Amino acid sequence: MRTKTLLSIKPFKQILITSAFLISSSYAAPSLVNGIAFFVNGDPITLLDLYSTMQGAKVNQDAAIDILINKQLHEQEIKKRDIIITDLDISNEIERIARVNKTSVENIRSYMQENGKDWNAYKQEIKDNLIKTKLYQSITQDSLKLTDEKDLQEYYNTHQEEFSVPQSIEVVKFYSYNSQALEQAMRDKSQTHSDVFTENEILQTTELNPQIMADFAQTATNTFTPIYPIDGQFVSFLILKKNNPTLLPYEFVKNTILQKTMNQKEDYIIYEHFEKLRSNAKINIIRLD
Repeated sequence: MRTKTLLSIKPFKQILITSAFLISSSYAAPSLVNGIAFFVNGDPITLLDLYSTMQGAKVNQDAAIDILINKQLHEQEIKKRDIIITDLDISNEIERIARVNKTSVENIRSYMQENGKDWNAYKQEIKDNLIKTKLYQSITQDSLKLTDEKDLQEYYNTHQEEFSVPQSIEVVKFYSYNSQALEQAMRDKSQTHSDVFTENEILQTTELNPQIMADFAQTATNTFTPIYPIDGQFVSFLILKKNNPTLLPYEFVKNTILQKTMNQKEDYIIYEHFEKLRSNAKINIIRLD
């Protein structure tokens, strides 16, 4: 899923409050409203929120109101859909990021500390991104059943190279107890690096873990797969050759095609969803200064 923020969704542009909202203004003494600027479906937005957003985003008051309404609608959807991210989810995501970047969690943490970055703040950012991803997946899920079967079949017929897998893969297995030594050997593509061992292997794809198979399929020849922690060691594979590519049956890859199709439509689906929420939102203005 492409990266988005909880404050905006691409191509979701700032839309000033218009008569499309059910807006009612009720002015009361500051002591009675406790610094509340307005309500979004009954949830309060304070004057401090408004002023902070204007200063932080460097926008005028109308744009800041728009940002805060959008943010509150996101938070309400997260609560409504009971979206929860656990510490284990965060740890798994950081490990995934490390694998994709061919490094280790320890190296990421060390790099951040050396550059004055706060580890807890980084974990919170990961959590926010996971919540956002889970929210958008939930929103788009209802649209899956509306996808035309003919569209999926046409995608399969015109992108068959994406769904061809080799029957076997010739690799050089690089492994070490020292992750930094392994990373250096991968950069040098050297089989004689200190603390790194290598073995030539021919892997049968039918015997591979599905996730590893997906990594191998997406890794070009003469490049390395991500690093995998296996039996206390760090392991990566240099892809030498992919033998006898075979086209997978349509039914086997149908869900993958469906997801690809949804990814292409995702921006509009999310945009349309929040446009409907905005048009039905009840905004009660208390005071704006």
